[in-house]
Amino acid sequence: MTKKNADVDSVDPVARKPDRGLKATLSPLRPLLPYALRYKRTIVFAFVALLMAAGATLTLPLAVRGMIDHGFSADSAGAVNAYFGAMIAVAATLAIASGTRYYFVMTLGEHVVADLRADLFKHLTALDAAFYDTAKTGELLSRLTADTTQLKSAFGSSASVALRNLFMFFGAIVMMVATSPKLAGMTLAAIPIIVLPLIASGRAVRRRSRSAQDTLAQASAYAGENLSAVRAMQANGAQASTTARFTRAVVAAYDAAQAATLLRAFVTAGAILVVFTSVVVVR
Repeated sequence: MTKKNADVDSVDPVARKPDRGLKATLSPLRPLLPYALRYKRTIVFAFVALLMAAGATLTLPLAVRGMIDHGFSADSAGAVNAYFGAMIAVAATLAIASGTRYYFVMTLGEHVVADLRADLFKHLTALDAAFYDTAKTGELLSRLTADTTQLKSAFGSSASVALRNLFMFFGAIVMMVATSPKLAGMTLAAIPIIVLPLIASGRAVRRRSRSAQDTLAQASAYAGENLSAVRAMQANGAQASTTARFTRAVVAAYDAAQAATLLRAFVTAGAILVVFTSVVVVR
């Protein structure tokens, strides 16, 4: 590998590595961990809020069950206010914990992205001048701004939701085993049938999303190059051809994003259908 190619890979390692499964997909996020560990207090607050939100979510059905089983019976009609109060308290805990989790997680994501952008710009300024003979400034700016924003979403809100769902999964399994071991066993047996197709579909969605992001970066690079040389473009009367080419690039970016959105919509619909169908079948 030449030095120039090595520089290109160091700027955009995610877009140039082949898809080698889940491990290869998650490995590019590992360099972000040192950035996050700079803000340990924020991580602790977010983790505590996440645990509280997951616990409240698991407790809420119990509060509703108690209200239905005992709150409306003739023998305990006087306790209906207490059961309603307990349900409201659980809901309030869930609301406060969810809001707190969102605040700290997004704050952590903003910190990580800000530090990453600063380090990436420092790296770009240290690259050899020969690198910029072939690199497109507009594409580099897109990587510096738009792509890092995507990382904020992945490392911030998406990661916290995944952790919350993981905690809720194990908590729900424990509660199901305590309620009905047979039903819990049937549910666990159905999980691989449900999850494996969703994992495969998720990889396809990631590939489409990456393609859409790359296409948008190319359109931004083309616009940046022509706007920086607008005098030469106007002197040669190339406004119409330049506009037409940029329009085609924008349409291509739209088509790529639309394809990713459509695939994501099908995955979401399929996940909901499979989950609720499995609940009916298990019953």
